[in-house]
Order: sequence, then C-alpha cells, then structure tokens
Amino acid sequence: MTKTRWIWTGLLVMLLLPGLALGQAKVGTTGVNFLKIGVSARGVALADALLPVADDASTLYYNPAGLINLKNREAIFTHVVLPAGINFDYIGYVMPLPALGGSFGVSATTLYTDAMDETTPERVYGTGRTFTATDFSAGATYAQRLTDKFSVGGTVKYLQENLADEVARGWAADVGTFYDTGWRSVRIAMVISNFGPDMEFISSPFPLPLIFKFGMSAELYQTDRHRITMTAEGTHPNDNVEELHFGWEYAWNETAFLRLGKKMNGLTRDSWDDYQSDKQSYDPFVEYPLFNEDGMLSFDGVSLGGGLHLRNIGLMVDYSYAQLGYLGGVHRFSLGYKFNR
Repeated sequence: MTKTRWIWTGLLVMLLLPGLALGQAKVGTTGVNFLKIGVSARGVALADALLPVADDASTLYYNPAGLINLKNREAIFTHVVLPAGINFDYIGYVMPLPALGGSFGVSATTLYTDAMDETTPERVYGTGRTFTATDFSAGATYAQRLTDKFSVGGTVKYLQENLADEVARGWAADVGTFYDTGWRSVRIAMVISNFGPDMEFISSPFPLPLIFKFGMSAELYQTDRHRITMTAEGTHPNDNVEELHFGWEYAWNETAFLRLGKKMNGLTRDSWDDYQSDKQSYDPFVEYPLFNEDGMLSFDGVSLGGGLHLRNIGLMVDYSYAQLGYLGGVHRFSLGYKFNR
C-alpha cells in the first residue's frame, strides 16, 4: 500500500470512529482515571491531540515512541488546580541515548485532595478527624529508532490509589509508534495506553482505563519564521464512546505560539425531552458535539492557549484554558527546560 493510501485510510478510520460509538459508553466502569488527564498545557490547548506531534518532553505521556525526536535532555513540570480542591502535578525528564539510537525518560504523576472532614451515619457533622485521597503513578520510558523515519517506544508504570487508610496498587504499560512518512510533513502515530491487569480496592476489582489512539499531523504552512501545524487524533477508550481531537498551532520564529483545539464525539446533541419521547432516534449523552441543540456550533470541548520558548536560556512556558462543562473552566501552566548539550 502506498504512503498516500495509508494516509487516507487513517483519516477514514478517524472520521468513522464517532459513528461506530453509539451505545458503547461504559462511564464509571474503570478506576485510576487520573491517567486520562492531559499532562501539559500545550497538549490540552491542542485538545490532547499531541500524539502525532511528539516533539517535547510531554511525549512521555502522549506517545513514548516520540522520545526519539528530542535531541537534547529536556524536563517538564505541570501544576493544575482543579475544581473541588483537587490538585494535579506532573514531572518528566528525557535523556537521549545517541550511542544506542534511543532515548530514556522517567515521569511521575499525582492527583491529590485537600484534607476532608470525616463523617459517619452517627456523626454527620464530623468526627473531628480528616482524611485525604491520592492517586500516584511513576513510570520509566524507552524509545528506539528502527529506521530513519520509524520508531517504537514503551512505558512501564507503577500505580497507587489511596483513600484514607485504604490503598490499591498495580501496574500498567503504554506502547507507541511514530512514523514520519516523508510526504508533505505528514506524521502518523499510534498508542495503546494503560494496558495492565485489574487493580483491587477493598476486595473489589476494577479494570484500568485502556485507550487506543491513532493520530496524524502535518504543517499546513511553513516558512523561515511562520509555521501552522494541524494535528488530528481518534481515541477508542474501554469506558466511553470514541472521540476525535483536532488541534491547530501557530508558531512565530519557534518562539511565540498560539493554539486552538476541539474535541468531538458526535455531530449533534439532542435534548433530554426528545430522548424520553423516542429513545431509539435520539442521544442526549454526546459530551462534545459539533452542533448544539439549537443547531449552532458547540463550544463544548474547545480549548485554547499559547506559549513562549526562550531559547537563549532553554525555558519553555505554556498556558491553556479548557472547559469542564458544569465544573467551569480550568487554567493550566507548564514549564519546560531544554538542557545544553
């Protein structure tokens, strides 16, 4: 099959995903769902469609095979304040290994709450004690270049979930590929994330949030000072319907960046009343429709952001804003640092 046919086949698969997703939502059937939270402001601004871009340290999370694209050592740190007093932190470090034709990286993720008051049926106003909830993951990643255009990579992660005095432990793995087609800057990537055995919490087993992703990216416009990149990604989770993620990034002199993203898992979102009258024809559960109930373009799933790369000191600062539906919007900041050779 020629390169062009591979590319068109991939686009067709991505476009068909939402249509094949009807009736497959299994929300609430998996645990440790903090593994699905985007770890970089740049990635979130691009609707998490960073899988086929894979050119900074956040590729530790988005696509382990992309580590091969980093030429120098690089680090990333992200802190996010989520609703309800929940905090999210991510840190990663990548080190190229040119003698082996590969790259190595480590990362850690934690989601934790502020102290909460303990209550019981007998003492509904509190027992005087407090507790916290914490999710934690630590991973090691290795990527290997197989040809000058194709690489593979994998991550092994330790997982731990704490709620008060109870704890669940487990492990998971990510496997990814990255292929630079050499045709008009088109890049193709695939990843399987969070593959591993069920975990158990208080004698109750639960599966991990397994996700298959396929993505493509390319430069729509590029000169010495200006670049516009478009990226698209299709996701197939085991606990929800399929989604399409689209992102656009404008770069000026590879120093200043503007970004826009949109998630989509259906063309329209019907009203609850329509669903109650005809449950075979209507679906009110589309989270990220292209059009809302009034037939207008929907802003659900839209994200935006920007960034600065201070190349003289190696510092990268990224920002994003994304809506979480009824929970409101969330601001994210990420710091990256590229070490000198």
